[in-house]
Amino acid sequence: MLNRRHRRGSYALAQASPVTSMVGRMVILLLLGLSLFILGTKVLRFFGVGNDVRQNSVLLSIEGQGTVSVSIEGKEMKRADNDLKLYPDDRIETSGRAFAVLSYFDDTNVRLDERSEVLITDSAKGAEESVLSLELTKGNIWIATPTITTFSGSIIRQVVTPNLKLMLPARTEAIISTTSIVVFSADGLGASVWLTGRDEPILIGEGQQLSVPDQTIITGDPYRYRKPLDPLIMRPTFVEESRASHAKRQMTSNIEPVEPAIPIDEILLVTEPQDGAQIQSSTVRVAGSVGKSVSSVRINGYIVAVDEAKSTFAQDMALPDNDEVDIVIEALASDGTVEEEVRRTIRRDRKPPEPPVITSPASDGQTYLTSEETLEIKGKASKEVVGIEVNDYRLQLFNPGDDSWTYLANVKLDNFQPGKNIYNVVAINRGGYRSEPAVLTIILGEGEEGVIAEGDAEPSDDKEESTGLENITTSDVLPNNVPLLPGSLKVVGPTEGTFHAATGTELLIEGVVSDNTNSVWVNDYRLQLYEPGRGFWNYIADTKLFTLRRGTNIYHIVARDSEGKILDEMEYTVRLDPQSL
Repeated sequence: MLNRRHRRGSYALAQASPVTSMVGRMVILLLLGLSLFILGTKVLRFFGVGNDVRQNSVLLSIEGQGTVSVSIEGKEMKRADNDLKLYPDDRIETSGRAFAVLSYFDDTNVRLDERSEVLITDSAKGAEESVLSLELTKGNIWIATPTITTFSGSIIRQVVTPNLKLMLPARTEAIISTTSIVVFSADGLGASVWLTGRDEPILIGEGQQLSVPDQTIITGDPYRYRKPLDPLIMRPTFVEESRASHAKRQMTSNIEPVEPAIPIDEILLVTEPQDGAQIQSSTVRVAGSVGKSVSSVRINGYIVAVDEAKSTFAQDMALPDNDEVDIVIEALASDGTVEEEVRRTIRRDRKPPEPPVITSPASDGQTYLTSEETLEIKGKASKEVVGIEVNDYRLQLFNPGDDSWTYLANVKLDNFQPGKNIYNVVAINRGGYRSEPAVLTIILGEGEEGVIAEGDAEPSDDKEESTGLENITTSDVLPNNVPLLPGSLKVVGPTEGTFHAATGTELLIEGVVSDNTNSVWVNDYRLQLYEPGRGFWNYIADTKLFTLRRGTNIYHIVARDSEGKILDEMEYTVRLDPQSL
């Protein structure tokens, strides 16, 4: 009997539904279409499509008594007119005693110092993304960018020099040269800076500066070129004048100018300043209108162009340091003859303001001890004050008319260090005059927090009780004799003897001394809370205060008498295990 062979295979139990098949195809087509849409959008945005990008003009304003020249689209340099509109590939150059201000569409302002040159490389405003950039080829610029709320949408603000490429955030105020940047204020972590030969940027934050060698490829640690603000490398006059110019533009930007009307038979009408006016600022605006026969105006010997369409003139004039200043305004015909002359005499208020008042954490002249690595210094100021400086740093959040101010002392900002810190606080009025400093001393170290000394205390009349060593904070000027009482100085904690193995981030070193001890020093730092004659002392070793580090820490401890002579000295070693941090 033959076996029947059966064919084996898959057999559909039922016919597949055409609806299910159609739904599957539609889902696949939708996913494919969505993917193509996203990819296409990114490609279009890459080429600027969909962002509605358009190039915006940059308004040029001229200041000073020198010459500002421009090169339009690479052509030869020509003398620039005030309120000239510039575009990418236009170049601006200032001579001596000349300054120029570039105003961008987002309210960014760039002020060129004298003998400086920049090239506008981009000024593109988009519906979603915008970019403005310029190239600094020589000299210095002062730049101020608006706050985040002032301009909507994302924006890239870029400055390129032969040695630096900088990306500036909102609320930036900075001075930039071809080899350096000084940041007075900036949102977030600060300006991003690319150095020659490096792909990754470094950050220069508020209150910091960077200066690199010219035409040098940077190797090694780039942060070695960054440091806290050093007022000696800045140009205070240029900074102050730039801030004053920027403040004036902000106040007048939303005010419609009133054009002076001049009768037909008048030749010269001066509307600013008024005769006998008292001026607090270091500059004065001279403005007015002229008759049709006048081609130019001369102010104290310097020629000022006339706006032919409006028959008006205006010029900001720097004032000499005199109580009274005479201003001579002359209307000139086309052949240079004087058609009419007007004189104005103004008076300068050159009285410096009163010093600011320090209210916290201590008062003017006092010394304050703290172990906190962040501390706010607060104070009061009179209404006439327009600026507050702390150790030559201008407070950015203080506005003219404010009656209070705050300064942040922070170890991470490099404006607060272990040991003695002296803060000189100066008030500045509208004329740029500075008050006498109010001085506060803050000691970052061990001990109970609070005021430990009065700076204005009267000296003692009892010469026998005064040792003359109370204000000495460095051991370099003290005797280096053989110990007079060897064995009288000892460490009793955290481990008695000369060695301790640490596992934490801070510890208290405690010890005993002779009753004849007048001062105790640790690594050339005088313990501020040690009282003469007290038989014990302590010192805080803390990683946050940079008095304790990973590895081996050697503390050289010295006890001295009232004459500064060494009674005893020793070394205490602390080994901090890196794995414990």
